[in-house]
Amino acid sequence: MADFDSLSYTPAYPGPNADVLEAQARVCTGPHQTRPLGVKPSDFPQPEPILEIVLKSIRGELPESDAASAAQMGAFFAAMTLRTYFPKQTQWSPAEEAAFRKYRSALTAQLPPEVLYLIDPERGYVPSNPIEAVVVNALEKILRAKHLGYTETREMCEAILSDAVSPALKGAALIGQRMNRETYEEVKGYLDAFFRPEAVQPIDVPTLTHFGQPYDGATRYFRPTLFVAAVRAALGEASLLHSVDAMPPKNGVTEENILKALGANTQLSLAQTASLITDASVGFGYISQREYNRAAYDLRELRVHIMKRPPWAATEKAQQFFSAQDANYMVLGYYHIGYEKPLLQLAWERGVDAAVAIKGEEGTSHYALRLGKPSTSDRMAVNYSQGFRRVDDTRADFAVDIDPKVYGFDYAHSPRPKVVSVEAFSELGIAALSGEKGPIYDRILLNTAMVDYLLGICPEPEEALARTQAVMDNGQALARLRAYIAVSNQPSAD
Repeated sequence: MADFDSLSYTPAYPGPNADVLEAQARVCTGPHQTRPLGVKPSDFPQPEPILEIVLKSIRGELPESDAASAAQMGAFFAAMTLRTYFPKQTQWSPAEEAAFRKYRSALTAQLPPEVLYLIDPERGYVPSNPIEAVVVNALEKILRAKHLGYTETREMCEAILSDAVSPALKGAALIGQRMNRETYEEVKGYLDAFFRPEAVQPIDVPTLTHFGQPYDGATRYFRPTLFVAAVRAALGEASLLHSVDAMPPKNGVTEENILKALGANTQLSLAQTASLITDASVGFGYISQREYNRAAYDLRELRVHIMKRPPWAATEKAQQFFSAQDANYMVLGYYHIGYEKPLLQLAWERGVDAAVAIKGEEGTSHYALRLGKPSTSDRMAVNYSQGFRRVDDTRADFAVDIDPKVYGFDYAHSPRPKVVSVEAFSELGIAALSGEKGPIYDRILLNTAMVDYLLGICPEPEEALARTQAVMDNGQALARLRAYIAVSNQPSAD
């Protein structure tokens, strides 16, 4: 395979064009969710103006800030091609067919060859280099609504993480995979492309829990994961958190934001993170994607241009970096029903001793302070939790709604903070660990206790609640957080 460093596309992303993004939002989705363009004359956007924008962008007739990027074109045209395999109601509308007939000659004459290939895969495309060939070979299947094997997916993802592939082909492959609904082998391929299973390192702690949250952060509800980790450290339960500083297009509040606002060093290597987890005064760690996979972090802007989250937005939650001596646990948040099953299977295959996938607020593992309507066979409510415990290498599955009212948290609704910001979340979390009662305190208490109960660390929820409250009230949890901040800033030999 070619040397990645010797091949490079400049990762320039003009735009994105807002109207094309709106078109992508409608057509770059699943077989039953796609909304064809131009079904009614009053619909926005109409397909003809979208094609005009593409052509004007190619000719340089739009300001760079308003131009459609190559990544947008790749995602849009791959979606249009894939829709020919969709059910009749989500295939092309008469207006879309008419628009492509009208502009076909102009598109053929002016679009670059890799984009023309996405419109008409039968015409073929000669890759610019061996790395790009990996993605094109995958697109031969993806554009025909076929699935990839594990190795194909892993190699394609590794190629996309390089600078040797056209942004149009990157956008097409990622959107195509999402629209085709990834198989388990594809999900696993994305996970292992980001961090190899053989790279997981043993760590000198009895137990370790990996928390997997959406990397795009919180924009509505308080994000308690960091403070949960400090509480669990005070209880002797080590945790590892992983995320980024900001992830577009949502750019919500993340654990890294909060740590930085509190004065912690967030530019730590895996080895430095391990030393924090094993430090007797700390007992938990945080690793940024910027540190464990810089190439993935550098593709953040691509997410804006393809409009939809890439397939790895789900699998990165199941990343494992270290393994403990006696028991390993995983806590996973999700929003879209169906992803919880492969996420739990990934945890099982990695040898995790217990895992729980929670349909929490904003797609996290965070429990709301009110259940609302209970889950049914057709509808999974927020707070629905399912997982497994490994018993003599046999998988014992469970599923349950967590109703806060049962445990004394009686809220008419799940409260939102008055201000959603890094500074506000930092102050609220510190106040709660300082003993200030209220919804933030209750949220940290509930989330810590229910996780430890469902993982089997505490046999009864009442015991989990009592011990959690004890270390929140006596200052031990706050001491762990302060120790993290201090130790993370100490000089390291690493």
